[in-house]
Amino acid sequence: MSAFFSNSLTGRIVRRVTLCVFTLWLVGSVLAAFVIHDELGEAFDSGLQETARRTLPLAVQFHMNRSGQDRPARMPAFTSSEGGKTSNKLDESRISGEYLIYQLRDGTGNVLLRSHDTTDTPFDAPLQAGFWEDSNYRYYTESSVSSSLFLQVAEPMAHRHEAALESSLAVLLPLIVLVPAIVVAIWLSVRSGLVPVRHLRDEIGLRGGGNLDPVELDETPRELSGMVNAINMLLVRLRAALNAERSFAANSAHELRTPIASALAQLQQLQLEVGDNSPVRERTQKVEMSLDRLRRLSEKLLQWSRAEAGIGRSPHPHQLSPIVEMMIEDIERSNRFTNKLVATYDDVPLIAAVDPDAFGICLRNLLENALLHGTNAEPVQVHATGPATISVENACPVIPPELLGRLANRFERHGSHPESTGLGLSIATTIISQAGGTLELMSPRPGKPDGFVAILNLG
Repeated sequence: MSAFFSNSLTGRIVRRVTLCVFTLWLVGSVLAAFVIHDELGEAFDSGLQETARRTLPLAVQFHMNRSGQDRPARMPAFTSSEGGKTSNKLDESRISGEYLIYQLRDGTGNVLLRSHDTTDTPFDAPLQAGFWEDSNYRYYTESSVSSSLFLQVAEPMAHRHEAALESSLAVLLPLIVLVPAIVVAIWLSVRSGLVPVRHLRDEIGLRGGGNLDPVELDETPRELSGMVNAINMLLVRLRAALNAERSFAANSAHELRTPIASALAQLQQLQLEVGDNSPVRERTQKVEMSLDRLRRLSEKLLQWSRAEAGIGRSPHPHQLSPIVEMMIEDIERSNRFTNKLVATYDDVPLIAAVDPDAFGICLRNLLENALLHGTNAEPVQVHATGPATISVENACPVIPPELLGRLANRFERHGSHPESTGLGLSIATTIISQAGGTLELMSPRPGKPDGFVAILNLG
């Protein structure tokens, strides 16, 4: 999963969008925390002010009723009795756990009355009407009409900070809890939005040497339309280049056949005229071998141009066993190779949707490759297992794995046989891939310490 998110376009978008959402939410939470702090401060100040104004008359009345006592008294909570009259009955359960504390002080600052959870020590706040605060408390002072008595109500700053912190966390914590859900939602949205990109990828994957049709999507997003147009223009140029290459190869090979055949005929006539004992006999034989190799190379180039043109696929299946027999017989009659061909067939006929001519070209290249590079110690084995598999194997030293994977490339050779062109396996691979099959190369042979086998799966 980590590799997916680090190497994919979806992962990059999900990471960046999630980071943006998290950052913006965090910034919003910080701004909200400042707003909450100010609003809570106003609300708490309003509570302080309201408490002081409502408590001052009651505190003054209680102080007047106990005149003559010098020691600060703790004022009980005032409760309502029957008939709506107010009594001075102390209700400890009501005032326990309250955050507000207060003191009634005279003009000289002496404490006359105090709440149950404060001390006789006067508050640090000055005897001036209004708000004042220090590092521990927020105070509000309310004075009597004659300004001889002052009621100071205090609230711990820690209570305010705790309320602001809890309110801010209430805004921030949902983000932390919802981050996985946000990531999944963004990932699903991005994945859905990238469906046209995946369709474009699939369409491009279908293009190759045998399919250079323009890319067409049902609904092309505006962001991809320029890319699709550029790809289609590239395909047009690529088709023109491939057609020019194929035409050049085919025309060159075709045009070379006549002068090469004429040169061979003239050379063979010259050999008859000079006789076997002529000092130039050996040189003419070498020239004949070179011309013969050039003839075979021109034939391979012509086969390659036909293979690149897409002749492999056939709309209907064909019986291919007679073609196998014909190719073996034709090669044996040519007397080019000293090794032998041995063919075996299963009871199931060899049938596949492959063009017969293309299959003949493909099989002939596999047979010639096996005969050129195989040793005479064992014959070349041709085994048609049917209904769509045929293998060609020969004895030879083991081919290194790094070279085995490149043998299907054009002009890739193994060994130094003078008749090898390096095109046979490439032609066979091209034809069989057009027919929807595969060519599997193995070395050593299964169950043996050496050799080479080409397995043709016709699909």
